[in-house]
Amino acid sequence: MVRETLFTAALTALLAVHGTAFAQQMTRLHVETADEDGDEPEDAATPTSTGVTVVPSPAAQQHAAGPADSATTVEEPKHDTAISPAASAPPAAGDGDGDGDGDEEPSSQPAKLKLEWNGRIQSDLRFRPSAVGVTPWYDGRGFSAGVERNQNLLSGSLSGSYGRVKMKVDANLYLYGYTRDVTGFSDLTRREKIDPYRIDIQNLYLEVEDLFVKHFDLRIGQQLVDWGVGDQFNPTNNLNADDIEDVLLFGKQQGNFMVKGTYWLNDEWFHEAVLVPVWKPAVLPRSAVLGLSRVDRIPVIEDQLRWKLITGNGVLLDNSLNSQNPTVVRDAVPDLPDTSFDNMQFGYRLAGTFLNQDVSLSYFRGRFDFPTPYKNVVTQDPTKRCNPNNANDCIDSTLMTDVHLMYPKMQVYGFNMTGEIGLLKWLNEKLFHSIGYRLEGALIVPQATTFAIQNGAFSLAGFKTPAGEFDYDGDGKAGGKLPLVTDARPFAKWTVGLDYTLNESAYVNAQWVRGMVDEFGSGDYVLGGSFIEGKQVAQLQCLAGQFQNGCAAQFPHEYQRARIGDFLVAGLDWKALQQKLLLRMFTVIGLNGIHETFYDAAAGVRVAKNHSAFSSAGYTVVLYPSATYNFGGGLEMSLGVLAQLGQPWTKFGDPAAGGTMVWTRANFAF
Repeated sequence: MVRETLFTAALTALLAVHGTAFAQQMTRLHVETADEDGDEPEDAATPTSTGVTVVPSPAAQQHAAGPADSATTVEEPKHDTAISPAASAPPAAGDGDGDGDGDEEPSSQPAKLKLEWNGRIQSDLRFRPSAVGVTPWYDGRGFSAGVERNQNLLSGSLSGSYGRVKMKVDANLYLYGYTRDVTGFSDLTRREKIDPYRIDIQNLYLEVEDLFVKHFDLRIGQQLVDWGVGDQFNPTNNLNADDIEDVLLFGKQQGNFMVKGTYWLNDEWFHEAVLVPVWKPAVLPRSAVLGLSRVDRIPVIEDQLRWKLITGNGVLLDNSLNSQNPTVVRDAVPDLPDTSFDNMQFGYRLAGTFLNQDVSLSYFRGRFDFPTPYKNVVTQDPTKRCNPNNANDCIDSTLMTDVHLMYPKMQVYGFNMTGEIGLLKWLNEKLFHSIGYRLEGALIVPQATTFAIQNGAFSLAGFKTPAGEFDYDGDGKAGGKLPLVTDARPFAKWTVGLDYTLNESAYVNAQWVRGMVDEFGSGDYVLGGSFIEGKQVAQLQCLAGQFQNGCAAQFPHEYQRARIGDFLVAGLDWKALQQKLLLRMFTVIGLNGIHETFYDAAAGVRVAKNHSAFSSAGYTVVLYPSATYNFGGGLEMSLGVLAQLGQPWTKFGDPAAGGTMVWTRANFAF
């Protein structure tokens, strides 16, 4: 019912992209366009597939792309084609000397159309060893043990250039390998139901250099714009919406139509501005729906109101009352912003090289791409039902809740810096060569969001209430000041990391990550408000008395954690068998622990108990071991486990995270 439980799932997969930037060679296309001189592509030193035209400083090039030099992953080959146009074709712009300054006559040589292409075929078979998130029979959500994914991918990339004009196309065809949404006989006649597929277009754009004025480049079309320097954790990457449908592709984003202009001040510094006309929401994993079953996770910040709601829900489900009326979430309804001028997104950055380090300052105005609840509409279904497997387990009615979701506006001020540290080179240059570092920080100014509750007419356990808005302030009248879900206080996210290649066989990477991709807002987040049984009379009196004198504080038992969490991300790559076998072990460890609060009857007050990140109640960990063997000729096979551990109220133990997975993969690049 709250945003956190709806969308933690794919965050746990941060390791599944193998925790390092070079693993993108297996999971993404990275196609670089050769320049007109036939030399190394412009983007060859850039650690992303977005085609950012800045070339990092020499000191940063080795580490900016992660340990690409030590990966066993086969890089997709590029196939080149050069086509000479007819003699009457217009000559290439420029002065002919290759410096692009345009101060001489154009070259007499006609421009050539240059094309590069490559592709990949990948098959994934994944298993869920145990059931995840099985809910009570009257809710009916959860995933059974068995096949988690049976998927085939055909991926292709085409890039080309003709004089000052460049183009790029990246497309992926996914075959799901299972039937879906077959609910009626007519569905058996529809191939898209029996054999479903989808096509993702990551890039489809044209780019023109030196347009209108010298040193100004314009790119228009579907594209990815990557401003971050952290390894998969990029709080300054907000122009493209996240795509976390596949938990093994953490860090992936969706292509979107954009207009990007770049103006080069000199060879090292440039301005860049991006306009995103139509906003997109994040794509969520299937396991996100399991968060809907956690109706005890009330999203409001104000304690007294939250305790009232938890107490009311608990009373209605208490067995001792001989009347059970559970609350379930029937649906979550995202209310997408319209395509008005006000909802266009905009970003700007100034980037370049300073003291041989790559630095940038950025600004973004747009929306958070994960939904936040802002309204509940609750109605009563008076139908009495019993558990089909237990005739004595019955409910008298069901409170059906429709949660309405919105996407809050935000402004993001970013700073990035990356390069190398040579602190130990003086000891032994061969052994202690430079250590790569990454620093990425974002100050986020959010839009404050409130929460409204609209109730239908209820008849529950002898109490009758009329339809209308909830009484938020307890004055006996419907309505009042709406409670906050997210306040307007600014908050920060950052990634600070080091990476080091020990030798040709070993690579280590460590990052301090503050703020996962779905985390938003300041303060603490409520992860569970369980109901304390055995105090039915007192609870009913509190409910009947409209929660006067703060009596609701006596009953909820809550678990809380920081809305913006801290995590240690660390990993080791080791290559063996003549560099053909890659053994990888990466992990994510939550560092905040859990804050437990409950009512101490003897003391007459609520008390708090902190559980450290290394306690049985507070730990949350992701373990990602894998092995990849390179057979040569573009063929690789991989086997791995994504283990997500912790209590149900923790980040990775939450059922909405998707549970533990065993996966296999075959990949052929051509």
